[in-house]
Amino acid sequence: MIVRLAIVACLLTGLLQAADVYRFRGENAQGKFNETGLLKQWPEEGLEPKWTYNELGAGWGSVIKVANRLYVSGLDPEDNRMEAIFCLDLDGKKLWQAQIGKNWRKSFQAARTTPTYDNGKLVAMTGSGVIACIDAKNGKKLWDKNLAETYETQFGPWGMAESLVVKDGKVFATVCGRKALAVALKMADGLVVWEVPSNNDRCAYVSPALCEGQLILMTASKVTGVNPATGKVCWQTDYAEYARPSRSQGINCNPPVVKGNRFFVSAGYDQGGVMYELLPDKKGVKMIWNSKVLDPHHDGMVELDGKIYGSSWINNNSGNWVCLNWKNGNVIYDQQWERRGKGIVIYADGMLYIYEERRGRLGLLKPGDHFEVVSSFPIRFGSKEHWSHPVISDGILYVRRGNALAAFDIRKKK
Repeated sequence: MIVRLAIVACLLTGLLQAADVYRFRGENAQGKFNETGLLKQWPEEGLEPKWTYNELGAGWGSVIKVANRLYVSGLDPEDNRMEAIFCLDLDGKKLWQAQIGKNWRKSFQAARTTPTYDNGKLVAMTGSGVIACIDAKNGKKLWDKNLAETYETQFGPWGMAESLVVKDGKVFATVCGRKALAVALKMADGLVVWEVPSNNDRCAYVSPALCEGQLILMTASKVTGVNPATGKVCWQTDYAEYARPSRSQGINCNPPVVKGNRFFVSAGYDQGGVMYELLPDKKGVKMIWNSKVLDPHHDGMVELDGKIYGSSWINNNSGNWVCLNWKNGNVIYDQQWERRGKGIVIYADGMLYIYEERRGRLGLLKPGDHFEVVSSFPIRFGSKEHWSHPVISDGILYVRRGNALAAFDIRKKK
């Protein structure tokens, strides 16, 4: 009996430690990965990948990992008018690929979004506003909808780039149409559950996050809180009122950073960021502070121990690395990284991982009051931009660049 209990305990421990990643930037899009036993410093010569897969279609979406499979989007190599989801095993071997819909053809023609997994299914949106649900086992398309056509989407310059949220059997999409702001569809069959009335704002490129049970949506100039069960608008506020005026006003790409009843939204192009606090009983929000310093381009942010980490926008090729006090927005540091530019930030096991997007250097950053990169090395594989957000799952760091995905073992050696 004792032996059986020990075996069961070990199995349960394994399940609890399985660090699957179901959506863009992990749980609630916060850029934090629940890992332990990772290296605190890398070899001086850098890390070598366990494997590299070089036949993805063009794209900037991240990989997700579920059990023994990886899923990532890209253009179909045989028909670059269409986007596809690729399924790989944990050794980097392709198992299948499946078309999901037409891509965005007017500018930067590549897949923009990360698939979302729920209960054996994958759902993703193309740059042209087509949403598709795929069987995660075999790639069979279960249903699809052209949401942009149905709701008369008011596109931004780069189409649609929202990695979708799934909760309680519903998938949410910010359609920014003349006929609706957002919709919820049944994951099972794609039927409409609710629609949020239009606010006549055009699309941003933001993946929503949940805060105190409210779905936080961001469009070009507004932030909206929605009840995910009913679609009722709890409140709406004008983000542009507090943001710094910019020639590129409304090009917002970063998921809200959430802690308790507060959330921070930010955009690049020198627009700055705003900290909001939810009022009791879903009666609205109030602005707590705003920042002229922290405004990531499309790189995300991480909250850790009362601090927000991210990068600033100086221009499309450059920016500093920034840390703010969560409570009041005071600048803790605003630091250049050895004449390198801005980039992506994620967190795991006590360390921050930063991915400089101009030259493609990956760094290991110690959290705290000083900008201290303890290790770094260049990403030399893949094609074009370093825009895909890295992912960490079960001790493996996955880095996607254009047509390539690589896996790095970052576990401490026993």
